[in-house]
Amino acid sequence: MSYRNTTLAAATLLVLSMSSCAVPADTGEPSSAPGNWPSYATPDGALAFEHRADWTVEEVQPLANDPAGGVSIQVNDAGGDLIARLDTGIITDLVCADPDEAVQYTEYDSQPMPELGSAQGTDQRFVYRSVAFSTPERGEPVATYAVVSEIGDRGQCGLFDFFTFTESSGGRFAGMYPVEALSPGQSYLDAAAEYKESPEFRDVKRMLMSLRDMD
Repeated sequence: MSYRNTTLAAATLLVLSMSSCAVPADTGEPSSAPGNWPSYATPDGALAFEHRADWTVEEVQPLANDPAGGVSIQVNDAGGDLIARLDTGIITDLVCADPDEAVQYTEYDSQPMPELGSAQGTDQRFVYRSVAFSTPERGEPVATYAVVSEIGDRGQCGLFDFFTFTESSGGRFAGMYPVEALSPGQSYLDAAAEYKESPEFRDVKRMLMSLRDMD
């Protein structure tokens, strides 16, 4: 089995300083895929989401560090490649500090998710965005789609692929646009921007936006 998100780590936050403006959010429907999608409920009964019928969902070893526990779920496409991963019961310490060098980011898509509640009172949203450093030595560009919570001042704390859920912890439901999908001679950021118009992205967005709490 191959994995398209080889650097996807659920407990790692993407904490980056922002230096460019985001593009306006897409106001279209989250998906145009026809037909009914099956619904998956996490084993603890806390969350549920919908997915394409030809995508598979499997429970994996939890990454939770909350004493109350949590779950880890992988969603694979029809070819067995990782599309997204859901991890809950994650406690993180978000430390805001001045970065050595700012990075630029572009937000391709953003949409509220009112059906996903949080015991911490945050508002959740779906985002698809890319970040790029000024030099390759600082790091390679990356584009991620994720469910995130609005926490504090994003201008100081930067970007993070994390949502709050219980009173003590949160989780990550996210994936990454794969380098392996590039055409010969195509830049990663150009391809990531074009991915937003693809049928697969609309399905990914529909799946992530269907995440909801079961209480």
